[in-house]
Amino acid sequence: MDKKELILSAAMKLFGIKGFEGTSVRDIAAEAGVNPAMISYYFGSKEKLLESLVEYKAAYMKGVFAELVDNKSLKPIEKLDIVIDRYINRIFEGPQFHHLLSRELSLERRYQMKDAIAEILLRNISSAKRIIQQGIDSGEFREVDTELTMTSILGTITYLLSSEIMCRKMLQKGKEFNPYQSKKLRERLSDHLKKMIRAHLELKDN
Repeated sequence: MDKKELILSAAMKLFGIKGFEGTSVRDIAAEAGVNPAMISYYFGSKEKLLESLVEYKAAYMKGVFAELVDNKSLKPIEKLDIVIDRYINRIFEGPQFHHLLSRELSLERRYQMKDAIAEILLRNISSAKRIIQQGIDSGEFREVDTELTMTSILGTITYLLSSEIMCRKMLQKGKEFNPYQSKKLRERLSDHLKKMIRAHLELKDN
């Protein structure tokens, strides 16, 4: 792992634990085992470091979704099944990073950084919207609002997993229940969303 990757890994860990405001450049440098000047050299600022981290995390999903859009062997609904599972798995595997992004995007400050982060995330959402449009164009899906369809998918995932306390109360679970370690919850959420999207999108003839 090179120094840039070490810094990104350290930032992801500390931002997730301490938040953006609670993490200093010196904290990140110490965790990565590098000189603080290296962070300035590679990223310019803590804000740009977070943007780079989001870009780094989103790159994998970008590649997966691009391949799905061009895949001719899968039906649009099968592609959406994969999209749903990928989004769910990413949040279950990195809840602290998900919480960090939700928190930063909701704050009324650092608008330039928030705008850059939103644009990075929207690139992947745009690919998923194209898959929905493929289904509409092929006659497999009914005419729907693609933007709000994606919002329904992501909103369900985000709301349920935004807080351990809210998740436990929504599902009527005890304090010992950890949603991010529950394979059954992951499968339940995936199954629910797939059924919901099928009911929303698929024409009866299909």
